[in-house]
Amino acid sequence: MPNEMMEQSLEDFLATIGQPEGFDYGNAFAINNDDEALWAMRRLAQAQRRIDVVNAQAQVELDRINSWVEQNTVANGQTVEYFERILGDYLMRVRENDADGRKSLDFPDGKVTSRVVSPKVEVTDLDAFLTWAEANGHGDWVRTKREANLAVIKQGVDYAEGAVLDPTTGVAIDGLAPVEGGISTSVKVSE
Repeated sequence: MPNEMMEQSLEDFLATIGQPEGFDYGNAFAINNDDEALWAMRRLAQAQRRIDVVNAQAQVELDRINSWVEQNTVANGQTVEYFERILGDYLMRVRENDADGRKSLDFPDGKVTSRVVSPKVEVTDLDAFLTWAEANGHGDWVRTKREANLAVIKQGVDYAEGAVLDPTTGVAIDGLAPVEGGISTSVKVSE
């Protein structure tokens, strides 16, 4: 038995020795004093550190896998880009040929297609465009997102009988409902 204790880490020893009597993961348990809270925090911190170790180990393996993927796809990626380009170039020549004019090429290993793409617009300077649109009567070209400003609403309303009230009239405000507040807790494990 003494050898078993020596092989146990200090962290495991402290987590085991401080366990409150009657604690069972399968049953409800309530912390009743600071000693039990200390034990619970120790167990929480131990579990979080183990999760952190697993995540760190997993990240090392993911980095290795990503490196392997990159090493084994670069050459093939360059081949893919090259053949996509020359097949596209060939299809464009076929499409522009008055005697042929095909818009796609169908082969056992794949298909090369083409389509007409409509011109698009790109906004390069949003502020300049918005100023121009307003000044030139194109307000319909500007989209305005409308949403409730909850931070301002919360500071300017009253609550009563399950309703949100306009403070100046005392009338319930349509479309708003109170959400009961309370006390929140957070647990942070020390590093």
